[in-house]
Amino acid sequence: MRPPLDEQERICSYIIDATERIDSAIGRASEEIELLTEYRTRLTADIVTGKLDVREAAAALPEIDPLAQDDKPDTPESETDIDELEGVPEEAES
Repeated sequence: MRPPLDEQERICSYIIDATERIDSAIGRASEEIELLTEYRTRLTADIVTGKLDVREAAAALPEIDPLAQDDKPDTPESETDIDELEGVPEEAES
């Protein structure tokens, strides 16, 4: 059983409006991504060529990323595990 023709038209109109808004948002996001990529490329080029000096800003950066403190690296529990992972015989370490 199909809904009446006027209801079908309203449903189609709603779907068209909703997808137009989504398509518009996707288009804007794509443009922003493109601009950010272009900016990053230009910034990198300026740093590499020396047009932009980042030594002072780099010196002010913290030693450890405060957001990464909760992340614990995957490290072996003992020195024996390290030797096994690296494949280094104990005699070679001395």
